[in-house]
Amino acid sequence: MNTGFDEGNRTKKKYGIFSSKGDMIGTIIVILVFLSLLLSVFLSPNIYLIKTARWTDWNESDRQNVTAAMGEEKTEERFRLYFQYYNVIHEMGHGLMRYNKGVDVSAADEEQLVNDFAVAYWNYYGEPEKMEELYDIVTYAVENIGDNYKNGVDYMEFAKKHSDYSRFHNDFFNFNDYGWFQFSSVKHSIEQNKTLEDVLKEMGFQNFRLTQKKVLKHTVTDEGESTAIINEAVVNFNEWGLYFPESHQSFSNNPNENVSRPSKKIMGIFTFDLF
Repeated sequence: MNTGFDEGNRTKKKYGIFSSKGDMIGTIIVILVFLSLLLSVFLSPNIYLIKTARWTDWNESDRQNVTAAMGEEKTEERFRLYFQYYNVIHEMGHGLMRYNKGVDVSAADEEQLVNDFAVAYWNYYGEPEKMEELYDIVTYAVENIGDNYKNGVDYMEFAKKHSDYSRFHNDFFNFNDYGWFQFSSVKHSIEQNKTLEDVLKEMGFQNFRLTQKKVLKHTVTDEGESTAIINEAVVNFNEWGLYFPESHQSFSNNPNENVSRPSKKIMGIFTFDLF
């Protein structure tokens, strides 16, 4: 005598662990879709994402902090010169080290290296008057942001106490403390005035060849200009013989989030962050 139980056993024997042919086909489709997504991530081109600050996105309290750090005159213009002109090249310096196997150093030492790089890059390609303005900005900021300068704190020692920091859990990443460290580091880089060739060697690169020195002019009051700066830098890096992928920029309304990271471009639309 046939029973439903016997029929179920025969079905399981026929389709293994699946209760029906439809369940088996459905599971196979899900697995294939999942594998195709993994493959698309693996085969998708690398991109580099850069998040940078935009004045119009910051609230009044954050703007007051910037004004205290950068001065009351032309604050927005100075803000853009630092974050949308200078700092995008700083962030790309981190990318150069990741993609080209740069030297293995502490987090604080890497920040100093990429500041040396960004300063040397703009000394090589930038307008001298912008670098003079940048020096005024960071000098004013170092002396007026927080109490570290007044208390005689060494900025590198200060940062190395946080060398095992996490961007998600450490209160070091606030505008006053981390900002003071970065402004101090940039000031030091400008005063050291290292050549671009020397800095690239310090970053661990040997097989590169700089293109001819030239002045690249940019209008930093235009918020879209930072995208042009990024695209221009990618071309320069690749012409030097150093790898750097397509790069994209987004603006952040978080004053503690001026960051960059490797990512993937999936199907030409989506990005997948690689931490």
